[in-house]
Amino acid sequence: MTLINGARPIKLSKVLDHYHVHRFENTSLDEYTDTWKTWLTATNLKTILGLDEFKYIDYTCGTSQTFDHFVIKHALREIAVLRGDFQYHACIARPNQFTYVDDVVHPGQALIISLPFSDFGYEHPKFKSILNQCNQFKIPVCLDLAYWGIAKNIDIDLNQYPCITEITSSLSKSFYILENHRVGVRFSRDYQNDGISMINEVKMQNTFSMSLGIHFMKRYSVDWGWQELGDQYQAICLQNNLKTTDTLIFALGDQERHANFNRGVAGNFRVCISELFKI
Repeated sequence: MTLINGARPIKLSKVLDHYHVHRFENTSLDEYTDTWKTWLTATNLKTILGLDEFKYIDYTCGTSQTFDHFVIKHALREIAVLRGDFQYHACIARPNQFTYVDDVVHPGQALIISLPFSDFGYEHPKFKSILNQCNQFKIPVCLDLAYWGIAKNIDIDLNQYPCITEITSSLSKSFYILENHRVGVRFSRDYQNDGISMINEVKMQNTFSMSLGIHFMKRYSVDWGWQELGDQYQAICLQNNLKTTDTLIFALGDQERHANFNRGVAGNFRVCISELFKI
């Protein structure tokens, strides 16, 4: 078993067993989005407040579809991303204006940011100060909760950050094999007159993926990973001399052994330990 440079879910046999007993049942968007709201907020390891203020909820093809439409929507702005965040953003925003930032944002930008932060596995230390700047400068923010289902020790009150216009999450990192089914969601404060809204309004969503998502969210809580695998996570990090994080699949290495895992933040070496779990 090896460390991974990217981000992959843990290949648990019980998750695969649950996948194989799934039987497709046609579902409505209301059932799907209600299940998502309950799943995200029914947690003892983290808190998210203010989600009810995001009245418009859509099925998305993973989180990536939300990112695509956010970049299109703000094509006249410079897309800003914190150094070390999901590389996908640079790929889709590069034809337009794009920049990496460290701790300061500027008027005229639009920001995509992950929580927990993709490169650290915990909340970025500048997260709150940057969002306060976004409030001040009226910078629209897309909040990426892709790791919410395998995170702990994260607390956010969305009411404090009116700059956050969209929130997106998916089940790709929480449940092995669902990354191939693109089970995502987008929460919006205001109506988004875009392709995602249109696809949902004309009922052209991937209802098989929606059914799968409900099948998993009703069986496993948003805290289940840490509850069942937390002790094993600690043991893996101890055995491999890695620093723990707040994201179940991530740990932090060092320059001597893990230089090739650096993603742009000086002195930071995030490693994915998914394959080290006993399944």
